[in-house]
Amino acid sequence: MENTPALEDSGGDELPPSDDHPFQYTLYSTRTDRLIWFFMAFTLAPVKLFLVGLFFGLAWIPSRIAVIGLPLLPDKPLSGWRIVLKDLTMFFVRLAGYSAGLLKQTVKGRQASAKEAPVIIMAPHSSSLDTLGPLAHSIIGFPGAVSSIENAHLPVIGAIFRASQCIFVERKDPNSRSKAAQQIKDRVESGGEWPQIIIFPEGFCSNGRYLLPFKVGVSVQPMSVTFNNRLDVSSWIDTGPGLVAIWSLLLCTPISSMTVEWHPVYHPSEEEKKDPQLYATNVRKTMSRYLKLPTSDMTYSDLKDIVKQTKPDASLFALWKNIITKGFVEMPAKKHLY
Repeated sequence: MENTPALEDSGGDELPPSDDHPFQYTLYSTRTDRLIWFFMAFTLAPVKLFLVGLFFGLAWIPSRIAVIGLPLLPDKPLSGWRIVLKDLTMFFVRLAGYSAGLLKQTVKGRQASAKEAPVIIMAPHSSSLDTLGPLAHSIIGFPGAVSSIENAHLPVIGAIFRASQCIFVERKDPNSRSKAAQQIKDRVESGGEWPQIIIFPEGFCSNGRYLLPFKVGVSVQPMSVTFNNRLDVSSWIDTGPGLVAIWSLLLCTPISSMTVEWHPVYHPSEEEKKDPQLYATNVRKTMSRYLKLPTSDMTYSDLKDIVKQTKPDASLFALWKNIITKGFVEMPAKKHLY
């Protein structure tokens, strides 16, 4: 991996919203792109898929052993032999990321210690790779995330989530958010005893070309991730191709590239300490400047309204039908968005 200095704070306000839309998935391919994808689909992509499955399967073994006898919501960090198994899990997950084609990984800046910055916030949140690829699970030390409780029960991946000591949230439980907030607070105040926790402050995926509204948070080190492919083969949005469909594009892409960038730890002012929402807004403004991305005030409710209106076909067949017959994908069509 390449390590280069982080961007410095250049001052100024967040970038204004543009005429684009954060919940539209677009893919405009050339004839050469399609020829490469078709060649990969019948040659290397099946091999890549096999290796990804193999390494995730191997990652499941040490992760499952690491959490044997532990409650779903742990009250203390892993230690001793469990840490060794967690590190082994991280190794196999990283190999799975390489097998998927994420061969170019650039890291900029310096990751703060858990004592200095117990919470990491990552934005924009645009892909399943944000949590399951080599990003959150190996490049930055396998931190836990604030995640849905359903993820803890997923085959294979559930054990990996648990080994990273995620804080799980039950969406149907009205008290779950406050419980999660208390767990975050306890870890923040542990003085570095717990590993870092990664939070996706936007709360859901967009196409990565905007920063959506941040949720109220605590003192953090901002971190950004960008996928550098010319074509978008990673964005996973409710209005676009489904998980299987988007992974098919990723596997049919010979080499993918991404950049992880650490930004200075953000320390709240006295005014921000009294107004957490002001703090979250100012952190978003800072990251907007770093990333040179506009902001959008659209919410999860807006996303669900668009999905209800457009009823997108997120299937593998629909994606490749559009690629073969049209050469491009626009989900949903612009007429449904404005």
